[in-house]
Amino acid sequence: MTTRVKGRAETSPADDEFLQQLQRGGELLAANKVIESKEFLERAHQLQPRNEKAQNLLGLCYFKLGLFDRAAELYEMLVRDNPVDPTLRVNLGLVYLKTNALQRAVREFETATDLSPEHQKAQNYLGLALAQMGEYGRAREHFLLAGSDAMADKMSRAIAGENFSKPTPAPVTPAARVDVPPPAPAPAQEKAMPPDEALPEEEIRFAEDEGPSALTESDGGPVLTATPEEVEVESSAPAAAPEPVRDAATVPTPVPLTKVQLTKVAARVAPVTAAPILAKLAPSVVLEAERSRGAFIQGEGTFSLVVDGELLTRLEGMVALQGQLAFQPEMKRFRGRATDKPFGEGSARMVRARGKGVLHLEPAEHREFFAVDLGEDSAYFRDENVFAFEEPVMFENGRVPSDIAPDLDLVHLRGQGQVLLSLPGPLRSVVVRPEAPVTVPLTHLVGWQGNLTPRVVSLLKSPTGETLRTAVELGGEGFALISLAVR
Repeated sequence: MTTRVKGRAETSPADDEFLQQLQRGGELLAANKVIESKEFLERAHQLQPRNEKAQNLLGLCYFKLGLFDRAAELYEMLVRDNPVDPTLRVNLGLVYLKTNALQRAVREFETATDLSPEHQKAQNYLGLALAQMGEYGRAREHFLLAGSDAMADKMSRAIAGENFSKPTPAPVTPAARVDVPPPAPAPAQEKAMPPDEALPEEEIRFAEDEGPSALTESDGGPVLTATPEEVEVESSAPAAAPEPVRDAATVPTPVPLTKVQLTKVAARVAPVTAAPILAKLAPSVVLEAERSRGAFIQGEGTFSLVVDGELLTRLEGMVALQGQLAFQPEMKRFRGRATDKPFGEGSARMVRARGKGVLHLEPAEHREFFAVDLGEDSAYFRDENVFAFEEPVMFENGRVPSDIAPDLDLVHLRGQGQVLLSLPGPLRSVVVRPEAPVTVPLTHLVGWQGNLTPRVVSLLKSPTGETLRTAVELGGEGFALISLAVR
């Protein structure tokens, strides 16, 4: 807790103690006095359990002491809080790699490379993990992406069966005592790989020139970052619960998402007693485009997208196109930069529409369109639920990995502008508070708004322990966005 006195922030005694413990522990860790640093860093973590810098430094300390289970707990927590930070995933993957949890290590490294394809260390460690699993072809691809030509050549020889056998490293057993670091295993026991294929002796370390308070990457090897780049959430959730949803046949303009009011497509079929004259019928059934305002326009069982400049959309369900429009496939983005991964696949590929014209669409079977305005807020949506959005809206892609279900692909949208959602039914919200997390079945989850942390969990298991139904647990403060229809 802090107070403000005469224009400056005054820290409480507890804050002062936290900073002192963190600073002293960081200094000792930087000096490689790992045992001495442990007590200070544990105290700092005890004082502020959710402080990311304290978690990072303590995780590094546990890693150096060989307490990999404790290091994993801290980095799993950090990854849950920052699901689209590739460096944190590399760090967690390294902990798994040290304990021979190869499948988990591969998952974290793969997610890191999806989020940041140019992350060469992630590509290199993914190659190492795959090589240990005997998947030399895949390992070779990632060594090439990492610029490790020598290792790629070794994988080629391994594929050809030339003097290379699958590594069989022995699992690393965490130390039984926390006061004394475990003895360093002999290289041959730790990794049954040629010396130049093993992990560096100290994979995770301090940067040479940044001091104890900021761990970053350096040329000497991978490191743990003590100041991770957070997933930005532009604003916290509103204090009051959102207004109830009222289904309406027409809504002239989208409303802020925080009120969760919807634009719903409702097809109406007029009874016809005789075949009409075509010349009279055609002018009366014109697709809506000119009589409404905004980028997304509701019509008679259709939806129209007005493009005046640029707009991002999928082309599924397109029934007509007016005007002069050009389309370019869109790539996934991470931290403001385009990657080499396509945003969607096949007919669901997201494209950037440029020019001036109108796209006329019909919803997919058992789906409905809803237009919302982000206002000043941001939100996370499942990839499959985002159909289109205006160009001023900024986006980044990410995913929440899971060992019990397919990874959860996400789109983070922020900035002023309208968003068109494709949903299986009416949109609703559930308030999430720090003391009351909310769990939503995957069949119903649309996304969330606010400062929430997602975690894929098992909702129902069979007597043999097999997961029968999965869900996403959301903790923090904000709103879970759900769809009522069950598919």
